[in-house]
Amino acid sequence: MAGDLIVGVGGDGSGFQAARVAARVANLMQSTLVLVFGYEAVAMGPRGGALEEQIEAVGDSAVAEIQAELTGTYPNLTIEVEMVQERPVDALINAAAARNAEAIAVGHGGSGPLKAALLGSITYEIVHRAPIPVLVVPNDEADTE
Repeated sequence: MAGDLIVGVGGDGSGFQAARVAARVANLMQSTLVLVFGYEAVAMGPRGGALEEQIEAVGDSAVAEIQAELTGTYPNLTIEVEMVQERPVDALINAAAARNAEAIAVGHGGSGPLKAALLGSITYEIVHRAPIPVLVVPNDEADTE
């Protein structure tokens, strides 16, 4: 059995596509798939708490949706979830380090004119900071836009 496979899930198509590919790889490797939703704390203010609750709700919903899909597709795959209150990049790198992970999977939003020039801030930073292999998964749905 290989080490865990970490995947960033942010509630968008590219994160879901990354989770699908990572699940297929983790299933083949007989590894644990770890879905990570990282979010930054909201600045305190009159609506700070409400906004943070909304962000957590988006994360809970996104993780539950993709986890249900992956469990249906790979019933023998062990899937764990980490909801982490820190920058998404730090959440992924720290989860990978804590679990001695094999790799980190992240999504890439597509190849339109602007998207081709910019890899995406989270993906770009993960590729340049991660001490382990990074699997960058294109979002097929975004490529058709």
